[in-house]
Amino acid sequence: MENLIVALNAVLPMFLMIGVGCLARMRKMISDSAVRQANSLCFRVFMSIMLFHNVYSSDLRTALNWPLIIFCCAGVLAEFCIGVLLIPRLEQSLPARGVMLQAFFRTNVVLLGLPMTISLFGADEVGPINILSSVIVPLINILSVIALEMYRGGRPDVRHMAKGVATNPLVIGALLGICASLTGLRLPGIVESAVRSIGTAATPMALVLLGASLDFSKFGNSLRSALICLVERLAISPAIFISIAVLLGFRGVPLAGVMLVFACPVAVASFTMAVELGGDADLAAEIVLLTTGLSCFTLFLWILLLKNLCLI
Repeated sequence: MENLIVALNAVLPMFLMIGVGCLARMRKMISDSAVRQANSLCFRVFMSIMLFHNVYSSDLRTALNWPLIIFCCAGVLAEFCIGVLLIPRLEQSLPARGVMLQAFFRTNVVLLGLPMTISLFGADEVGPINILSSVIVPLINILSVIALEMYRGGRPDVRHMAKGVATNPLVIGALLGICASLTGLRLPGIVESAVRSIGTAATPMALVLLGASLDFSKFGNSLRSALICLVERLAISPAIFISIAVLLGFRGVPLAGVMLVFACPVAVASFTMAVELGGDADLAAEIVLLTTGLSCFTLFLWILLLKNLCLI
């Protein structure tokens, strides 16, 4: 029951913030053009600063668990490759393909992973998960840019894709955070306070904008594609990778890290990035809502199973 409460506490505030955005749209408190501009601001500034601060505030020299990092990175790459092979057989729309491919591997481990780890093991044990997040998030963002660039239309341009990755604000934010952490660079107190505040505002802002962007008259038009991503994200992927991790001897915090990378819902940032890079925003919103809503129950079931088997 305690684990279920933790999951509910992590998920329900997200839906409340999405609801605020929905209410703002219904009451016509914000226009579609304003939402698009705010999405651009959130993507280019708030979320990149949030990612920078998350990595910057981590001590990359300690709490390193290389087997965990290598396994999770390899698993995310495997999800990407499986999606590249499978999705064109399931979806004809190019913008929808990019969004579906992103949903196959884009996990919300930062938003849900750390609170879950603290609940399960205590605040002193979150180091490996924090370091894992600082490595896995840049990888996921790079793959997300590639996924959306691949299906923007026409023949993929490798140089254009490389430029998109190199100039992506989230990738730049993560790389700057890694450089600052490795070199021991410390920001002045006033600047660090401002960076922390902006980063803290990123997730609520993204969630409210998600709600304000939803057009419920179109909701359900891409339900088949959203359900495919839902099943892959919350059932098939965690079943495969958690089982492999158990067979390889992962236990305790490392196994919990594997669970969180492969069983968490699709990140809210996938919607913001889909809007920014020309993906199917309506499908991205459906996937975020469906996976986030149901993850409350699926995460509880995964935690309960692993605890009953004395693996975490």
